[in-house]
Amino acid sequence: MNKVIKAGEVFKLKDLIPYQEGQIVNMDVVHNDEMKFAIMAFDEGTGLSEHAAPGEALIFVLDGEGIIGYEGEEHLIKAGEQFHFAKGGLHYVKATKKFKMGLLLTLA
Repeated sequence: MNKVIKAGEVFKLKDLIPYQEGQIVNMDVVHNDEMKFAIMAFDEGTGLSEHAAPGEALIFVLDGEGIIGYEGEEHLIKAGEQFHFAKGGLHYVKATKKFKMGLLLTLA
């Protein structure tokens, strides 16, 4: 568990990382041999190029909105919504506005 998160305290994932102009910021919350949970903050106009998911993945949109490209289709996704990637699914992320997300990735 990331030491930024204190046991017994209430927190908001979206408040753990800042937006940075022209940048993508990320933080591992939990990472072990079986899974990874990371949070990411995308400044407007930034994104991740297309790549294959190394395992099953769930995206949790924490703030803003973006586009998830998945297997040739684009999906607008907003705060409070989620998206699933199958292992090996080709996908990309584009921030149409400032955008924060959580990523739960299975590795086993």
